[in-house]
Amino acid sequence: MKRQTILLILIGIQLLACNNHQGESDTQKLEINLLLEELKEVFDKNQLMGMSVLLIAHGDIVWEGSFGLADSSRQIPISEKTIYRVASISKSITAAALMQLWEEGKVDLDADVSQYLGWFLRHPNFPNETISLRLLLNHRSSIRDGSGYGNFSRDMIDQKLDIKELFLPDGAYYTEDMFAKEAPGDFFSYTNCTWGIIASIIEKVSDKRFDVYCRQHIFEPLGMQASFNVLDLPNLDELAPLYRFKDSIWIAQADDYKGKAPDPRVDDSYKSGQNGLIFGPQGSLRSSARDLATFAFMIMNGGEWQGKRILEKETVDLMTSDHWTFDGVNGDTWSDFFLSYGFGIHRITNKDSSDIIFPDRKMMGHPGIAYGLLSDMYFDSNSQSGIVFITNGSKKSFEYGKNTTFYQVEEDVFEKVFPFLKKLEE
Repeated sequence: MKRQTILLILIGIQLLACNNHQGESDTQKLEINLLLEELKEVFDKNQLMGMSVLLIAHGDIVWEGSFGLADSSRQIPISEKTIYRVASISKSITAAALMQLWEEGKVDLDADVSQYLGWFLRHPNFPNETISLRLLLNHRSSIRDGSGYGNFSRDMIDQKLDIKELFLPDGAYYTEDMFAKEAPGDFFSYTNCTWGIIASIIEKVSDKRFDVYCRQHIFEPLGMQASFNVLDLPNLDELAPLYRFKDSIWIAQADDYKGKAPDPRVDDSYKSGQNGLIFGPQGSLRSSARDLATFAFMIMNGGEWQGKRILEKETVDLMTSDHWTFDGVNGDTWSDFFLSYGFGIHRITNKDSSDIIFPDRKMMGHPGIAYGLLSDMYFDSNSQSGIVFITNGSKKSFEYGKNTTFYQVEEDVFEKVFPFLKKLEE
């Protein structure tokens, strides 16, 4: 689709009251205007389609900005209601769903996952080593996103595939590169397909489809309009397509529904546990920046938010604690980006020139990148602060930052909002 003009629409900018602020002083207004100008410069410099930025301080949303377009073809601007396919931030929600079932005693984090799946999952070269949920949750299972994963994802809806066809050596979509040379537990390697195994187990032990389970046990209790199923969204006009720029044209890569509901991903023949990848537990959550903030509040407050308990505090502590730290040889860090990981939670270490968001605090959360989108949901429980950043596309290829291992546009946003956040915290 070709755009005749590129409209950079700046809307929805607002200061939301902090717990200890009753209004905006002249100084605050100047600071807000300066932040707007600086973020607009970031938006223009990186040639983005649209952008949402949300800041948390004192345990509350204190500022939210919306820039550009959610939908190019229909000229719909980004707003605080815009919903994005937020990519790998989805993993944090999937991990929380599994940990709920662990609290109920329905799964053992260290048991052989084969007992839940109903089929025998093993690394072909290490048949005596079990693969556990613990190893799946922290990317140490020895499973990789091999070439079979892409083929399986392409065919799984039309062919109504069973996920075991991807992981069993005699499966129709199995490829040898689905497993690493390392044994289970020995090496961190970030993967997506493994979250389909986790979601399949969620379905097996709960006897509910993954999207339904998350809606009933996480999103509805927290008042989130987020979902792993596009058909759950109350207004598809609020869903932003994801874009890449090619041959002087913005091209929608995903979610270009133009306000009309797509066909269901499964029909009545689908059996719980058949294929946990079907609703994208690894990357297909649709959510607004505000709803991601709600999830962050729940984690920061020990599993409870506004009277709704989603997880016990001890479970949140386990989920967010260090289950892997890079020691120089025990993982693929993506050029010093992943240096510590919990259960579906990326832990920031603030290593020099590496994984830095705000230099005075070690945050946690998750990033996402897919189909032109780039996203971040990070927070710090000690200071009750955080940031959500999302863009649905850029004319430029995302490049690594000059001072960190985040992408340059992320680094630019973090650097611009940090002084503003510090003043709000004073």
